Amino acid sequence: MSGKCLQVAVLTAVLLPCLFQPAGASTGAVTCGKRNFTALTPADRLDRLDQFRDTLSPQDRNRLDRAMPRSSQGGVASCDAVESSRASCEDAAYAKALRETHLMRPFLSSLCAP
Repeated sequence: MSGKCLQVAVLTAVLLPCLFQPAGASTGAVTCGKRNFTALTPADRLDRLDQFRDTLSPQDRNRLDRAMPRSSQGGVASCDAVESSRASCEDAAYAKALRETHLMRPFLSSLCAP
């Protein structure tokens, strides 16, 4: 396993659940959302993140996009050089942007909706 692959694997296994920990108490829908999110594969996580982004108001979507610039191919620009596990890289980039824009709690709550 190359160094970059190992770094992505460690990020996914160890840090990703921490990145998706919203500020403040973790109760109710947020706990449900964290549990549901960590049970998904990286590709499924990315699908849910993209689906959530599509539900945002234009203002919130713009804030999220400024916090997480997109590449010309539509992915996350900071993940363009990743050779493997691009979904894991984009999951982590989304997590950072959701925290910065205070959209983490609404995202996690959306995972519990029927």
